[in-house]
Amino acid sequence: MDIQAQIERAGFPPGVQVSSYTEPDLNVGGTVFRIMRREAGVKYGLEIVLTAEAIERYGEGPTIATVLHELRRHAEEGLPAVEPGQEYERLVFTGD
Repeated sequence: MDIQAQIERAGFPPGVQVSSYTEPDLNVGGTVFRIMRREAGVKYGLEIVLTAEAIERYGEGPTIATVLHELRRHAEEGLPAVEPGQEYERLVFTGD
């Protein structure tokens, strides 16, 4: 599945950067999706972890689409500020 193509089709607001990476150290395993934008020298952002369990349970395509939809919603409603030295606020999508 081409994640970058899905990101491009998701319709994020201008100035919002979207990236994804696998984080093997997560005790749940999975992929981290991060959105970030800068405004007047302040960095804003949010992450959602898509667990391997969620992908197995619901399928790769639907789970990635759901994560991107949620990230776009947060980008449109407003992202939390990321202070220097702090980590991004993180949400987790699990396979309950």
